[in-house]
Amino acid sequence: MSNKNQIREKFLKTRSFLSKSYKEEVNKIIERKVNHYIDRYNLEKYAIYLSTENEPNTLNIIETSLKKGIEVYVPLIIEDNKMEFKKITNLETDLEQNKVLNILQPKSTCSTLENGNYINTMFIPLVAFDKQLNRVGMGKGFYDRWLNENDYIGYKIGLSASTQLSNESIDADEFDVKFDNVITEKEIYVPFVEEEQEFDYDVTYSVFNDETIVG
Repeated sequence: MSNKNQIREKFLKTRSFLSKSYKEEVNKIIERKVNHYIDRYNLEKYAIYLSTENEPNTLNIIETSLKKGIEVYVPLIIEDNKMEFKKITNLETDLEQNKVLNILQPKSTCSTLENGNYINTMFIPLVAFDKQLNRVGMGKGFYDRWLNENDYIGYKIGLSASTQLSNESIDADEFDVKFDNVITEKEIYVPFVEEEQEFDYDVTYSVFNDETIVG
């Protein structure tokens, strides 16, 4: 039996207990790291989630990118528990509140991302992650479904407070999202491998854990 429900329940509680001041500090550091990532790799377009109360805030990141002329795509929940990504150009005019789900979402009139691999980077929310960078989300499977159905081959970057790292390995199946990196306020995580295995650590690990970015 999968342990994902147990881990989800545990880390939802952990996340809900974080103080407002701690979350604000975490948000500032993660925001700096993500903006540095976008600049470092000259991203011209990417997808990112619209944050809820207990997730790392993404609105300032989006606003900064839009001012630079970067294309930003955000998810819209549609029928049959699926989602699609919409291009937004203005936070004031292109977003609205979904009163049923109590989430911020793009308006359906915004342009749809027709080819998932038009973008090569996606920033993804999570409830918990482990050292192999397996992910536990809210349990609806929106991202797993979209990534598989669109044969997405770009980078998958998790954004999370460091408190959401699970020391217990997550039981993942073949359709579950596995991150390339997870950005937290403390460090950038890359997949853990056994010492005897060869592994080419991505430059992001050393670049984004520099004190000038973390501090």
